[in-house]
Amino acid sequence: MKNYDVILEYAGTVEPYQKARIGAQMSGTIEKIYVKEGDFVKEGQLLVQMNTQQLTQAKIQFELAESDYKRMKSLFETGSIPEQQLERAKANYESAKASYELMLSNTQIRAPFDGIVTEKLMNEGEVFTLVPAGGGSPGIITLMRMDMVKIKLSIAEKDFPLIKLNQPAEVYVDAYPDKVFIGKVAQKNPALSSVSRTFTAEIEVPNPGLLLRPGMFARVKIKIGQGRGIIVPESAIVPLPGSNVNYVFVVKNETANRRNVILGKKFDGEVEILNGVNEGEFVVLSGQAKLADGTKVKIVE
Repeated sequence: MKNYDVILEYAGTVEPYQKARIGAQMSGTIEKIYVKEGDFVKEGQLLVQMNTQQLTQAKIQFELAESDYKRMKSLFETGSIPEQQLERAKANYESAKASYELMLSNTQIRAPFDGIVTEKLMNEGEVFTLVPAGGGSPGIITLMRMDMVKIKLSIAEKDFPLIKLNQPAEVYVDAYPDKVFIGKVAQKNPALSSVSRTFTAEIEVPNPGLLLRPGMFARVKIKIGQGRGIIVPESAIVPLPGSNVNYVFVVKNETANRRNVILGKKFDGEVEILNGVNEGEFVVLSGQAKLADGTKVKIVE
């Protein structure tokens, strides 16, 4: 008998922690794009400069409204105008200010979060519209945050009580076969699909070196506890051709006895035997091709 870790294994695809198509909230001509694909950008960094004609008009309206409001406020303080007139000037000022700030944010497009520019969708001089010809979300560039990545898993109903928030998870990708990335269960959908009888969970993985990239195939292992069973090397298991039957040879009284076995969990080079072999029995690990049921053997220490 041997103790072993009980591990659930799943497959998924690496996704960026955040992803956004960056564009404006209104149509306009692109004057300047300050970044290129592959650039790292910081939150608030200027990415795109749009045509400033509408911004200039909005700024003039804002400055006029601001000047009028200040003048009305001064007149009100001296008792020259009623409060209602001041309130109208204030409302006009606040409306003009909001319009100017909105126009400014749509003229100077900035990064909403730290990330990497992964795609440039338009070029300088082109007209950005809210309804792109190709469909999908309108955008000028695509920005992804990858210092943290996530992997969405589809998990069977039977495993629902075993998956818990903040459980550690090991992540493996083909690009780095000898490296283990450590993450955790960050989200667990409380509802199951009535069609597939599965639920989704999300694994978050710190990625400071940016080794994990969106689109990579990932294998995820989540340890849920420990078990105890009869564990033997996989070399001891002989599959019967053309069937689902597996067997081993057990040595008893210097005789090899063939035993059909039921297999359980598989580990690195080892497998669990659920039925067919008892604790303490000697199992032949190699050379089974030379054995038949009842063959005399000698155990050499």
